[in-house]
Amino acid sequence: MSPDARGDRTAPALVPFLPLLLFLLLTPLTACDLPRDPVGTLDRVRGDTLRVGVVAAPPYLVRSGERAGGPEADLIRAFAGRIGAEVEWRWGSLDDHMESLEAFELDLVAGGLTTASPWKKKVGFTRPWRVEGKRKHVLAVPPGENGMLVALEALIEARKERR
Repeated sequence: MSPDARGDRTAPALVPFLPLLLFLLLTPLTACDLPRDPVGTLDRVRGDTLRVGVVAAPPYLVRSGERAGGPEADLIRAFAGRIGAEVEWRWGSLDDHMESLEAFELDLVAGGLTTASPWKKKVGFTRPWRVEGKRKHVLAVPPGENGMLVALEALIEARKERR
């Protein structure tokens, strides 16, 4: 007996679900170049200049003339080395730097930032690079620049594993 004679309606029953099935199968293909940086921060700074807004926050970030020292500055220099960039330290106030970061005029902001900062709703924060009790120290990146964030976090995680 043929399938039509039995009244087998399996194939026609799947037709309404075909668009959903195609969506589920093809959606992962669109994510091949993730994480994305809408403005391309990571691509722009790679092999070029990393513009870092810094605020003195001893002992994490210490000013020495126009240069920066301390564990936070060491982390930034290690990141710049990893991507082949030169660091341009820009000293100033945290609010001015965060506004510049939000406007994509800086690539990174450092200076004792923690996850408790009210700026976390306007810019991107890394995972904590240091935890001291309830204080979780982070770096800030421009909003939506996920490639930059992922690259920084990879270094942070690698450094944690070495401890």
